Amino acid sequence: MRRIISILFIFILFGISKAYAVIDPLTVPNNRIGVHILDPEEIIPAAKLVNSSGGDWGYVTIPIRSNDRDREKWTKFFTQARLQHVIPIIRLATYPIGNVWIEPTAFDLVDFANFLEDMPWPTQNRYIILFNEPNHHFEWGGAVDPRSYATLLLDARRIFKSRSADFYLLSAGLDMSAPNSATSQDALEFYRRMTLYQPDWYQAVDGISVHSYPNPAFSSSPYSSTRYGISSYKFEINYLSRLGFTPKPIFMTETGWINQPGNYSIALKQAWNDPQIIAVTPFLLFAGAGDFKRFSLVGTPGYEDLSNLPKISGSPLLSNIAISAPPVAPPGFLDLFKKFFQPRLTVGNATLNVEIADTNLKRSRGLSDRKSLATDAGMLFVFSTKAKSRFWMQGMLLDLDFIWIRNKRVIQLDRYIVHPQPDQNPAIIVPQENVDQVLEVPAGFIDKYGIKIGDKVERGW
Repeated sequence: MRRIISILFIFILFGISKAYAVIDPLTVPNNRIGVHILDPEEIIPAAKLVNSSGGDWGYVTIPIRSNDRDREKWTKFFTQARLQHVIPIIRLATYPIGNVWIEPTAFDLVDFANFLEDMPWPTQNRYIILFNEPNHHFEWGGAVDPRSYATLLLDARRIFKSRSADFYLLSAGLDMSAPNSATSQDALEFYRRMTLYQPDWYQAVDGISVHSYPNPAFSSSPYSSTRYGISSYKFEINYLSRLGFTPKPIFMTETGWINQPGNYSIALKQAWNDPQIIAVTPFLLFAGAGDFKRFSLVGTPGYEDLSNLPKISGSPLLSNIAISAPPVAPPGFLDLFKKFFQPRLTVGNATLNVEIADTNLKRSRGLSDRKSLATDAGMLFVFSTKAKSRFWMQGMLLDLDFIWIRNKRVIQLDRYIVHPQPDQNPAIIVPQENVDQVLEVPAGFIDKYGIKIGDKVERGW
């Protein structure tokens, strides 16, 4: 009997085809500006960027791993996405063993579908990218296997649509610069072989995810029209058309320049002006000191370029999931809490109350948009590794002093860093040596309290 039940379950799971997502994103007004993030806690600064300059309901692409089932963390992310008017695009991922990401299975898809079905999605369409660049062997269990990937797309259609017709499935973005080799496959050849092995794969997805990077070296011209540059998606779409497939909505979920001034405004006008493009989410908002540091937008001309782009107020169809308002503390409670429990810092002869910024989210927000700061208060930025951390005065409304710290000693002082005026570019402040902590305080604090190089820094309560 148990075996019969199992067989019936498999039949139900894999033998029923549900309807596609009910909403065509091309039919509603759309703010297509977005950004790629890596940490769910970055949703608020991401929203600040994608919904700047008149925008509303921009996009955020973020990966979720198969070994990440932190319900509280992801519920908070989706709730904040709704509160901040952000449309999430969730990219499925497994996890790496060494440098190779394990190949996903249908059971991984079941787990993802069950977990994500329970999340409070802000919009009716629930955008899902089915993994990442499978034309590289290290992204697919150590082997390039278009047959396996095409089969997985068919499984994903059956599994996700059986949970909800609102799941909007996107094929993985391919690396258009990958050559035919022992470890990679040309993207167009990968599409050809997917179609040869599983002709129905294209019908399993609602849209196409593309990675239109400015190659070579992530630094080509925003006017480029080659198949390896920012227009590479056009070659993908044209090739899919030659295979007999009709156009579908395009989601540019990765792109971006390194070591270049802001080119996004040019690219959006010259290369990415296709009405089929739903979203453009450059990689990456913030990478900290990790492997993708060179792609970080925060503190670069690229960020300013994206922020200043005129945007529209999108009108996606919202889900009918209700969310609870965050609890409100009793009057005076926060002041009382801060009085007794806020961390304090001693620098030389000065003692002050500090807020601790020790996560990517807190560090990226910093003191931006603060209109006032007590004369005996500041923000202490804490880093896990020593580095020449860059600070950008974008969004600052206050003038600041910067106290740079390493091994609990002051090693550099920067006085009276002025907040930007409407017609000025925000200042970027960089230490001369590696630091592990940075203290931002009101301008004049250093001189008022006689802070000097070599002063000891101690935390307390």
